[in-house]
Parts: sequence; structure tokens; C-alpha cells
Amino acid sequence: MTKSCIDAGTAISVMDLFTIGIGPSSSHTVGPMRAALMFMDCLPAHPLRVQCELFGSLALTGRGHATDNAILLGLSGYRPEDVEPDRISDILAAIRTDGRIRAGSATDQWVPFDEAHDLLFRMGEFLEAHSNAMRFSASIDGRKEPFVRDYYSIGGGAVLPGSVPVSDDTPLGHNVVQPYPFSSGAEMLAQGEANGLSIATLVLRNEGAWRAQDETEAFLDGVIDAMSASIDRGLAQEGLLPGGLKVRRRARAIHQRLRLQQDALGPAQIFEWVSLFALAVNEENAAGGRVVTAPTNGAAGVIPAVLHYYRRFVPGADRDGERRFLLTAAAIGFLYKKRASISAAEMGCQGEVGVACSMAAAGLA
Repeated sequence: MTKSCIDAGTAISVMDLFTIGIGPSSSHTVGPMRAALMFMDCLPAHPLRVQCELFGSLALTGRGHATDNAILLGLSGYRPEDVEPDRISDILAAIRTDGRIRAGSATDQWVPFDEAHDLLFRMGEFLEAHSNAMRFSASIDGRKEPFVRDYYSIGGGAVLPGSVPVSDDTPLGHNVVQPYPFSSGAEMLAQGEANGLSIATLVLRNEGAWRAQDETEAFLDGVIDAMSASIDRGLAQEGLLPGGLKVRRRARAIHQRLRLQQDALGPAQIFEWVSLFALAVNEENAAGGRVVTAPTNGAAGVIPAVLHYYRRFVPGADRDGERRFLLTAAAIGFLYKKRASISAAEMGCQGEVGVACSMAAAGLA
């Protein structure tokens, strides 16, 4: 556990915590894709050529986390929440075959791009501000010096430009005034008791500092639908996951077995179903499919698994209950984002599901 770089008094929204993107990593895939798009959007003119240098962890482990693919997609104008996973391989193949890249999705202008020379992994080199660093440069017609920008992928798909100093004391989030602020579990419970509000309602009222309630609910519905779709797709796929380890997908076969036991729904079967749903999302994430960062891609299967179990097996389950679950889960996520940072690798699958089940009980009670 490490200290968070979000100030305890800074407001965080559910839209910061839950973001729709692609696998396999929020910091190594989603963040770099957004950074590449941000760079292309801020160019002062059509570039003659673009180049990206990766530093620190992005250079050392980027190929295994599809950072190279993410950079190419972002430079081409694709957003993590919009790009169709089934089209990604064709998009990348065209870039690598033709040796050119579209200068953003809303243009017919193309830029020469030689991946071996224009996407550089600076192994063992670090930028001082953060370990997940990127440096983009573009040659612009009429300018003697290249247009250069640095970006940092700080986790959860969030990106900071190089003009913002990054440290343990960097305040991230929003400078808004929430009606029921809290930065610890004790404060959260005290706010709920003092105002007669559930945890989910506290979060929903706080979201009103940014937008109307129907807008927040529409966002939550989109997240719920994306989570459900990632499970459905994960249960339908088979074959090997990308990479050299030749790991075979297991979710479909397990699903077929559990469907034969559905009438015998005891405690052991409940755990198996929740674990299956989480596995389906995790396999989609590993394959570069669409998942919801919640709050990282490494933990992307946990919340959808409990949500899907609630929808499928709990009598009286409805959309309002699904929203309450996400809002309650978000409240717990805010505390981690403000007070600590936990890598998904530090928790075993049983521990993750146990945490998720606790949050589900709080949100759906």
C-alpha cells in the first residue's frame, strides 16, 4: 500500500472512478491511449511526422500491456471508450502495413509512421516526475523546432500533462464543494447518520455538485450495461488469450458446467457463479476487450461479478438496486483513491470477491 497523490479534501466523482475502456491495463493501455489522443488534439497544425518515446514502466513492460497498440490507436484519434475491440487488429495491421497513421479520426490527412523509428521504448530511462511517462513530438511545417509534450499515466486511466508537477502531494480531482464531503470511513458513516442518508444517497447527492441527478443516473446505466456486456462476451469466447504463455480461456466451459447445477444454488455454487463472472471480465481484459476500469483494469472483474449475480439471482433485483450498488462501491473506492493506492496484484481473487460482496451487501441491503 502506498500513499495516494489525491488530496484528502479534494472531491472525486463517480465519473473519475468508473471509466469505460479496453484491456489489459488502465495505466499502460487506457492512459497512454488517452495521452496520444490529447497530444494530437493540441497540435497547432497538421504534423509532417509524429514520434512517441516511452519511459520507465511503460518502456519496461509496455509491450506486454499493449502500450504500443494503445499509442497507435490514440494517435489515430480513437478513444478507449469508443473504439470497437473487434476492429482493433485491422486498424493496427493497416497502420503497420501502410506505414502511415491518420492524424486524428476526424480528418482525411495522413502522417508517415514507421513504428521502429517513431515509437521508441527507452529501456531503463525515467522522467523525473513519474514512472509512467511519455514524450510526444511532432514536426510542423514552418517550425524550426519540433512541437513536444510530456504526459504521465498516473493510474486508473488518468493522465496528467507534463506542465503539471506530479508528486505525492499533487492534488488530483476537482475543486467543487460537495454537500456531504467525507475522506474517511468514519466521516462517511457520520455523515450518513447525521443526515439520515444511506451511503449510496450520500454519493448521489454529492454528485449533484457536478451535474443533475438524471445525468448521473444515465452515466451509471451506461457503466452497468458495459459491465454486463463484458461478462456476456467473456462467457461466449473460447480459445487462447493473447501472449506467449498460451493461456486458454476457461469462462465458457465453466459456464456450461454451472448451468447444469443452477437448481442447486448453495453457498459453494454462489461463490462459483460470482467467480465465473469475474473470470469472464478478466479474460476479456487480458484479450484487450472492452471493460470498465473499476478503479483499475486489474480489478475490473470484481464489481461486475457481484452486480451480475445480483441481477441474475436476487429476487426483486432492479435498475435502482444496481445504481445503489455502484454508488456504494464508489464510496469505498473514493476512500482508497484518497488515502492509499492498492495494486490489484496485491489482492488474491478470493480477497477481491470478499471485498466486493461486502460492498454489495452495503449497497443492496
